[in-house]
Amino acid sequence: MTYLLVVQDDSWSVQRESLIEKIASRWTEAQIGGPADRSDPVLDVTWNYGQGDAEVEGSMHESGQCVYLDGQEGAVADFVAWFRGLIPPQIELVLCDDTYSFDAVIQAGSDVDHIRRLFPDGG
Repeated sequence: MTYLLVVQDDSWSVQRESLIEKIASRWTEAQIGGPADRSDPVLDVTWNYGQGDAEVEGSMHESGQCVYLDGQEGAVADFVAWFRGLIPPQIELVLCDDTYSFDAVIQAGSDVDHIRRLFPDGG
């Protein structure tokens, strides 16, 4: 399933090079790339890591304010908890699916178990 993480503050964004460095540090097996076609802003940074139920494929919009994630809820929740730690606590981060059938604010300090319970089926 595809999920989105949206930073709800136009004055703050994740910097491309910083995200690449942090992903590579956290998931040393990650394959990280950029867009084949720089005119596609959705694919400013791409990455994937893990296998099976633990696989995550992601990309970040060039604005640094939206991340697209494909994967199982548990693996996505792990990434979301990690990603939330990159964002200042006062900035709101929203998790939703690609159909916008649910949305949840991810509070600073949220752990994987808490985030899993935010998914519609309770993770």
